[in-house]
Amino acid sequence: MEGPGVVIEGNLVGGYLTQLADDGLVTPVEGEFLMDWKSMYDILAHPDYGQLSEVLRIPAFTEFRQYLRSSHSLTDREFSIAIDAWRVDGGGEFQGTITGPVMSVGGEETLMRPAQWKLFNAVVAFSRRGDEDRSDLANRQGWGQIRNLALDGGARLDDFLYRSVVLSPEKLNIGLRRSAEVVDDHVVEIEPSFDGAPSDWLDAFDRARDIRDRYDITTQDGIVQVLVTPKVKTVLREIKRLPGRRVAGSRAQAFLLNPYAALGADAIDVIEESQFERAREDAGLDYERFVPTFERNTVGYPMRVGLLIESAVESGPTSSKTHWLNDDELSRFVDALSKSMALGHQLLAWQGYDLALQGDSELHLNELSAALAQRRTPPTLVSYAQVHDLGGYSARIESIGLEKPYHSPYIAKKDESEGWFPDNIFPVIVYRPKDGGEPVAVPTNKQAIEKLKSDVQVAEASGALQLDVSWLENSISLTDAKEIVSTFERLFLDLESGKPFDSNIDHKRPRDGNTKKQLVLRANIQALEYEEMRREALQSVPTRPKLPQSIRPEFALLPHQQAGLAWMQHLFSLQSDYQVRGAILADDMGLGKTFQLLTLMAWLLETDPTMNPMLVVAPVSLLENWAEEANKFFQPGALPLLTAYGDNLAEFRVPRSQIDQRLQTEDGLVKFLKPNWIGDAKVVLTTYETLRDLEFSFAAQKWALMVCDEAQRIKNPAAMVTRAAKKQNVEFRIACTGTPVENTLADMWCLFDYVQPGLLGALNDFGERYRKPIEAKTDEEKARVEELRARISPQILRRLKTEVDTGLPPKIVVEDCRRLTISNAQRNFYAKAVDSFKRRHEPGHTTPFKNHLGLLHYLRLVCTDPRAHGLSVFKPEPLDEYRSKSPKLDWLLKQLFEIRAKGEKAIVFCEFREIQRLLQHYIEAELGFRPDIINGDTSASSTHVASRQKRIKAFQDAPGFGVLVLSPVAVGFGVNIQAANHVIHYSRTWNPAKEDQATDRAYRINQKKPVYVYHPTVCADDFLTFDVKLDQLLSYKRGLSADMLNGSGDVAPSDFDLTDVVPHSQSGGLDERITLDTALRMGWQHFECLVGALWSKRGYDCYRTPGTNDNGVDIVAIDGNRGQLIQAKTSGIEGTRLGWDAVKEVVAGEAFYRRRHPNVSFEKVCVTNQFFNSQAQENANLNSVELLDQTRLGDLLQLHETTMLEVERMLFSEWESANV
Repeated sequence: MEGPGVVIEGNLVGGYLTQLADDGLVTPVEGEFLMDWKSMYDILAHPDYGQLSEVLRIPAFTEFRQYLRSSHSLTDREFSIAIDAWRVDGGGEFQGTITGPVMSVGGEETLMRPAQWKLFNAVVAFSRRGDEDRSDLANRQGWGQIRNLALDGGARLDDFLYRSVVLSPEKLNIGLRRSAEVVDDHVVEIEPSFDGAPSDWLDAFDRARDIRDRYDITTQDGIVQVLVTPKVKTVLREIKRLPGRRVAGSRAQAFLLNPYAALGADAIDVIEESQFERAREDAGLDYERFVPTFERNTVGYPMRVGLLIESAVESGPTSSKTHWLNDDELSRFVDALSKSMALGHQLLAWQGYDLALQGDSELHLNELSAALAQRRTPPTLVSYAQVHDLGGYSARIESIGLEKPYHSPYIAKKDESEGWFPDNIFPVIVYRPKDGGEPVAVPTNKQAIEKLKSDVQVAEASGALQLDVSWLENSISLTDAKEIVSTFERLFLDLESGKPFDSNIDHKRPRDGNTKKQLVLRANIQALEYEEMRREALQSVPTRPKLPQSIRPEFALLPHQQAGLAWMQHLFSLQSDYQVRGAILADDMGLGKTFQLLTLMAWLLETDPTMNPMLVVAPVSLLENWAEEANKFFQPGALPLLTAYGDNLAEFRVPRSQIDQRLQTEDGLVKFLKPNWIGDAKVVLTTYETLRDLEFSFAAQKWALMVCDEAQRIKNPAAMVTRAAKKQNVEFRIACTGTPVENTLADMWCLFDYVQPGLLGALNDFGERYRKPIEAKTDEEKARVEELRARISPQILRRLKTEVDTGLPPKIVVEDCRRLTISNAQRNFYAKAVDSFKRRHEPGHTTPFKNHLGLLHYLRLVCTDPRAHGLSVFKPEPLDEYRSKSPKLDWLLKQLFEIRAKGEKAIVFCEFREIQRLLQHYIEAELGFRPDIINGDTSASSTHVASRQKRIKAFQDAPGFGVLVLSPVAVGFGVNIQAANHVIHYSRTWNPAKEDQATDRAYRINQKKPVYVYHPTVCADDFLTFDVKLDQLLSYKRGLSADMLNGSGDVAPSDFDLTDVVPHSQSGGLDERITLDTALRMGWQHFECLVGALWSKRGYDCYRTPGTNDNGVDIVAIDGNRGQLIQAKTSGIEGTRLGWDAVKEVVAGEAFYRRRHPNVSFEKVCVTNQFFNSQAQENANLNSVELLDQTRLGDLLQLHETTMLEVERMLFSEWESANV
């Protein structure tokens, strides 16, 4: 830059300078800004800086014009060009000074115009050129460039310069002309030219055999010299190579669509695209663009296929038209397009159009080919995009997820015709091969599992998550390997001890390891992931309901049913204002919940006939009851029903051929229902299993109302049916159950997580905060119980039959049968069994009772069906002989005689299949009446001749006396048998609620007679029989369940003290005390439970962690706000010194259990029946872990008397854990 610069002040300058610096138009230098002249002209041309010339005080453009003068001829080395003067047209000459482009005269400044400044710089540069640039050609090229600038800037030329016309074009104009010499429309003549070209330029170009550096063309005004620049020369040479400057056929197509590809790389700088487009348009050589267009149905099937054709010119599309194609036209177009692209053509002639084949043409071909293939095959009814569109599901759906790869343990039979006994079973590992084929089963043995266990320990120490096992094709995850080791160690332990193997091991089939994806639910387990927040200020409930007109006139709701209906209508109306999303109808069994719910549905449909359909999910037998009551209580057409389960679904299922292949191959999904499968139905009846298996079709449907009847089916948060219910897209949800809490408060949480997600928080937090009323010990825990009641009370309705006026006759519990004297045969079986159990640890003694649960189960059977252990198959004995052994059967037959004398009916509940057949045989033998037997696995299909409901109806309709033998499992759901008014619980269930549920199948609305309930119980004068103890426990549990939050819960093995249920004369030696010697001989499972029993004696509440995935802790012991995390290690090798594996495990697990029990301060403990080495002791000290070895263990056993029964009560905490 010339000059001292200019100091500029002003409020806006700073902002402008910052922007200019960002755009690179000024350069900051030591607190100042430097701007060169080029940047200044760029700023003046920039639309964003329109006001900047005023801010920076840039002068206005000058009115002076430049005058050029030359000396010497073009051939002379001294040839020069100069600006001779600056003059105003018709005025004087400039006499001032010039600084850069700034012209100053008389104190006023003006600025050269941009073209003048370019000419000024070019003239200066030409005057300063070196000797190498002073040749004839260089002089002419230089003058040619200055001449173009002079013309742009309006400069005046002297006579020599005016007559010396030198053109040095840097751009070419391409002219196009259809050839008149041939008929082919795709023969095109190319005419290269440039701005200012003489009229004879093309002739001169054609006459020369090659491209010259200079053309001298004679015109009327003299000679015009055309100097060819290097890039222009390259392009002209390519044109010269074309015969007659013509292109034809596919070459013409290519040239018309992309001249740059035909004329070389320099053509990009020489030919302007807009000019070429205009030339093509002027020559009538336009082409069209095409885009496929489709009209698809909801699953993506192309109902119509067409081509959108646009006629394109330089300014853009001028017209467009869609041509719809039938299948034949589509096929011909696809063939023609495919052939043209294969031949490399650039245009496709089709129905008078020249369609350009461009980069996206291959994509268009694929789209059209796919559409044609679709139209030639059955339409896809379920598309990948439709299924994967999460917008079609409830907001609670997080994603669509894939099951992880797996290896799983599996127990197989050697001989399928034989039973599950040790010599007939062998362990297998099942995995899915890499190619995704059928699961592969690899037999294994104890040695292989021991080696796998060692590999697991190595992997854990190194932090590896996968293991490579030589005898398995796939690598195996650490989690699966640990599960396999744990499972088979339990199996081998059971087989060695002679105990039937653990029923929790899947011995029926391997886990399904396909890649079937599922809707992933925001589960609210670890943390609150999904919430439908309810406002707290709920209005008062109306006392009168709104009744639908469609109830048949001969039926009416009872007062308590009207109140229930009003309550549900009220909550349904609060969806918008209070965000109420559901309710729990928890009425006692037999109070007519189904009638109330059907009435709600009928009222909703009368209120809004266009509302979304409603869904009822229930066990099969209950669904038949729903259909019957809908037809019974309501006018025809009031509740349009659709039964969507079993064989009824066949017509709605989508064949695999019409399911998107991506869904089948990538997601493993093959079960869908057809679009609009509901039709005109307004109430859909389905089962929990159907909802689970067809979750995508059900979850994609919007429901106005969803009812889960017998909702105890969805109380397990991990169960697939529970998750399927929570995945539905529902406006209002109702859970219907007579037992809202059966075992734990988690039952209540799960129900509310269905009806009002988030109300009770995440499950883990809920479990930490709340206790059952009976478990609440401190004032804080009791306050939280009341907090929970208040939280749930607006959305749960619980009424017992004793609290409402149902008009039912009395229910009479007959007490006499509770005192049936034990027989001598039963005493003998009792004595032999107890004696065999006491000798179970004697060398050489064989006993069927390896643990106390096996003995308890047998004593239970002796009270009901006295026979020697192992004789499980019923074979008839003479009736008199069996009656003398079985006081319970003797009483039953006498009681049935009395019932028959009254012409009444009886239900006999018994869960054991062999005893059911025994009862059927002896009742027929004594009374001449053969009772029907109905179990839980009896078909419930309404189309089957032996349908459960049909058989019950036959029993109900038969006149006079009758007996029905039922499993309490079979009547768990929706069976009404009011024709019977005598209910006999021949064998007892573990849960009083289930027993009451069975009773209430007879004692319910529409029962007209008093109902007599019998609990035949075998008793003894000198001890408590199993029957009596179970009766006492059930009565106690039943009393607790009066508080809904307590539930009833099952009678658990821990509720029994074995010494209570054996004759006192035999109780000695029954419960041996554990000594250190016993502990040294214990397996790992018994040893873990010994530790749990010991710490219980020390005042802790203890629980044992799962056998797999225990997070490094075997026993969790808690006493108020303090606790201990215990890792137990056992070894049968005396004197062994264990390493620090136990320390690592308990330290690693601490964080997990601190999170599970946030209010407990834990210490870490490792216990062994052997010793720890120095490394273990050092690391224990570093990690604050207490080590208790054999010596300390012996001291604890001396201090706290612990028995084997106490250990086994923890080891076998569930009846199923001992196959009973």
